[in-house]
Amino acid sequence: MMGLEMSMGAVGQEASRIRTHGEGSGAAVQAYGQQGDGVSSWNDDGLFAVFTSAYAECRQIMVAALGGLSEEIATTGDGLHTATRNMRDTELANTENVGRVWV
Repeated sequence: MMGLEMSMGAVGQEASRIRTHGEGSGAAVQAYGQQGDGVSSWNDDGLFAVFTSAYAECRQIMVAALGGLSEEIATTGDGLHTATRNMRDTELANTENVGRVWV
């Protein structure tokens, strides 16, 4: 062995934490995105129209990007849960097969 070992319990626990983090950040991004365009409260008289429209567009892009990132974080947690299940199933199968060969 090369000194690399994975604790299924620790991986499963961290998978849950990562999933929760992804869901929490997704909820925060969604709430931020629902607050409006971010420039309406400036009461601009048109002098900064170019700036405010660019700002509003950048804000929309940021909300979309962070929303996607939150989904990927949550999906990573799901993937770690799958890896934990696969490791457990593999170890059980290996144990059964070794028992058949040596018995």
